This record gives sequence, C-alpha cells and structure tokens, in this order.
Amino acid sequence: MERLAASPFHSLRRWAARKAADRSMHWAALKAASDDPYVLARLGLYPLAMDYTARDAAARIGRDLAAGALGRADAEAQAALVSLPVPKRRLAARLLALQDPDAALALLPEADREAAAACLLALGRTDEAAFRLDKGPDISREAAAIWAHIATRTGDHEKARTALNAMFARDGLCRPLPDDARPFTIDDLGGTADAVAEGPKISVVIPYHNAAATLDTAVGSLTGQSWQNLEILLVDDRSTDDGPAIARRLAEADGRIVCLANERAPGVYGARNSAVAAATGDFVTFLDADDWSPVERIERQLRGLGSHALGIANHIRMDEAGRPVAPRIFPLVRPVPITMFLRRDMLIAAGPFEEVATGADSEMFARLEMLHGKAAVRRDPAVLLVARWRSGSLSREREGGLLGRERYAYRADWMFRHAGLEAPRLPGEPDAA
Repeated sequence: MERLAASPFHSLRRWAARKAADRSMHWAALKAASDDPYVLARLGLYPLAMDYTARDAAARIGRDLAAGALGRADAEAQAALVSLPVPKRRLAARLLALQDPDAALALLPEADREAAAACLLALGRTDEAAFRLDKGPDISREAAAIWAHIATRTGDHEKARTALNAMFARDGLCRPLPDDARPFTIDDLGGTADAVAEGPKISVVIPYHNAAATLDTAVGSLTGQSWQNLEILLVDDRSTDDGPAIARRLAEADGRIVCLANERAPGVYGARNSAVAAATGDFVTFLDADDWSPVERIERQLRGLGSHALGIANHIRMDEAGRPVAPRIFPLVRPVPITMFLRRDMLIAAGPFEEVATGADSEMFARLEMLHGKAAVRRDPAVLLVARWRSGSLSREREGGLLGRERYAYRADWMFRHAGLEAPRLPGEPDAA
C-alpha cells in the first residue's frame, strides 16, 4: 500500500487532532492528522511517528517521545525531553523507563516518588527506592504494590502481606492474605465475602490452553465470588495437558461452570468468541486461566456500572516470587482491558473479537469506547485482577508482546481502520506483493 501523503492542514485542525490524541481518541485524532508525529506518538504508534517530518515544536516533541519509547533517544533528544513541561516529562519518563530506567529517573519531577522508586528498583537500588516511598496506613495503591515488591525482595514476607492487604483494603475489598511471615504466590490469594444470591446473571469467560497448573486458582477466584448468579464458561483452546479433565472436575463440583471447546480460530480470541456465542448471562466479563480476582470483583463492577455502557478496572502483575511487577517499570497498578464489564447484547452488537495472535482485547475496548464515547466508560481505580507474570518468559524487547513489530503493525491497522483510513506500512516493511 502507498504511504499516506503528508499535506498542509489548518492549524486549528492540527491542534484539535493533538488534543484528541492526548485523550486517546484515536479515531478523531488520526482522521484529522494521520501524519503528525505528535499524534502518532501519543497514540503509541512510535515507529510511524519516527517516519514523518516534524513541522513544528509539538511534532518534534512527538518524535523525541517516540525515540525514547523505542530506545533510540540520542543525547540531543534526551536533552529536549528534560526541558519539557512537567506533564510531558512524566509521559517521557514512562516511555523511556523500559529501555533506560536511569534516563527516566532523570526526567521525573521530585514529587513523583512512586515512579522514581519503581525506576530505582529496576536499577537494583532497593534501599533508595524504599527511601523515596511514602509510609503509613494511607499510602496509595501504587506505593503499596511497590512496598510489597521491596519487602518480598528483601525477605520480609510479613511486611509484603501487610502492604498487599492494604492495597485491597483501601477500596473496601477483603484482605486476600492472612497476617503471617510465610512466602506467598498468586495461588495463595483468597478471601471471603457475604453472598448475594439474587440478581442478574453474569457470564465470565475463561479461555484456556494447557492451563492445568493454574486453572484451579482462576476458577476458584470466581466460584468464591460474593455475586452468586454466575455462569463460568471454560473454553478449551485445543489443550494437550490435563486442563480439560480439571475443567470437567470443576464443573461437576459447581453447576455454574460450563465446559466448552473453541470452535473458531485457534487462540484466546477465537475461544472468547466461542464462549460469548454460548453465553446466557445479562452481562459478560473475562478472566484469563492463570489470573485471579478478589471475591468482590463481579459485585463491585455490576453495582458500579450504573448508567455507563461498560466498566474497566485496574490490575497488577505478580511474578512467581509473589512480587508485584510492571514489565514497563511503572506504574505497577494500571487498567487492563480484560476487566471490561458490559451487557452481553451490547458486546454482541459491537461484533466479535478480532481473531489475531495478540492485542485484540485492546482493539475491542477501543472499539466499544469509540462506539459509546469515553464518558460512557466507568473506570474503577480498585485492583480487581492479579495477573500471573513469569519472569524471563518473554524478551525485554517484546515486553509481553506490547512492543513487538507485529503488535505495532496490528495496533496501527486497527486504529487507522477505526478512523476510516488505510494504515501506512511500518518503516522497513516490504511492499505488498
């Protein structure tokens, strides 16, 4: 395909496009200025941002941000980032952190103590990280997660438990860990809450592929939910281990569990589409087969939805040592599309998940946000999901698949499609035959 030609456009149009990009309104931003480096960088399309000419100061900022995110920021670009206003410096630090935590640390304002602590942890400077953090019973979710990491790293598992419990308790959620000094992992998380027997049926979709080691934990976090009227759809995506047998055992023990097979394209998104087609709940949400949710998650998301079209919540990742981690260094507490919660008929009306290798949950959430508007999304700050993270299972360059070339190409493809445009090729991508 041919590259979209760069052309002059009115300054007001460019200003509006950049404002839309700052609000992650990709469909509006790209429609107005699809060749602007600032717009492309703010939408996470960093290779494309580097491939267009910077016409003004804002465009140059976009190219510098993209260079930092890709690990290509030279001394001149880093000096330019240091001179940015504080909000843009925070953004630049977040983008640089994965590739260069030291450079990110230099960009952070003094008040950003939690982000600085996360960068220091990535640099192995644990004592300095602890010194930067706030202390006391009213610390933020982010500080609690970092304290839990520090305490686990230093062998103080009792303190780590206290920090994690505080992170959940600040949002009225039950404490998932008893107070003792034993090491713990995601499989030790639990909790109880008063049961709610009546109300709308919620379908929870769990695709699995060779998840024999983790399925009990994921399903157990759902069968113990305070909201009792659940339909738990376990979708086997061509497993070759004992996962299907475990799923059948779980279904025999709890009549709310339904065992299905992925009848669509192999992969998590084909499995999700198979389950959504079979679901009978009034609402639907999702969980991966190696993750865990607190027992109040479903009830909290349903009650919090109100007149909103859909909801989304925060999550943390936890490694095999029980440490909260962030592959992108910071923040550790961040929203995740898999927690999307909405009426089943609304999801069906939006169309199926795109059956690609990775990234389609972000596309689906962006599609729903575009269809219903950003104001229609209920963003819950509570941590309602803990994702299992295997250290070293993916390369630093791919960052869990988030920064791979295929991921960038797919992100550009769906963002441009949402805007009614044809996506340009990534730099270095060969012409189509």
